[in-house]
Amino acid sequence: MTSLAERYLDEGLRRHDHPLIVFREGAAGRRPALAGTRLDVWQVVETVRGSDNSTKAAADYLAIPEPWVRACVRYYADYRVEVDQWIERMHTLAAREEDAWKREQSALA
Repeated sequence: MTSLAERYLDEGLRRHDHPLIVFREGAAGRRPALAGTRLDVWQVVETVRGSDNSTKAAADYLAIPEPWVRACVRYYADYRVEVDQWIERMHTLAAREEDAWKREQSALA
């Protein structure tokens, strides 16, 4: 029970400093996400990177207000290692799923 209380305390403190960030449970684990959207922080950060580090371009692409993108970047600045681990984890998962799809397609050819 102590670890659960510690997790909620840590998340509460993070939410205090980053009010647009919530924590979401999923198949891949608990992760930081942008409140009111289906976007995880790592997805927003990846979109900013893919937009030549332009928060405006990322906001336009994601169809969300630019301050929301900046909120994710701010969270990333404070928790870079954690978000980078999510990015790596999701890239690994995507590569594994793509390989499985290719094997399926090859089996059907």
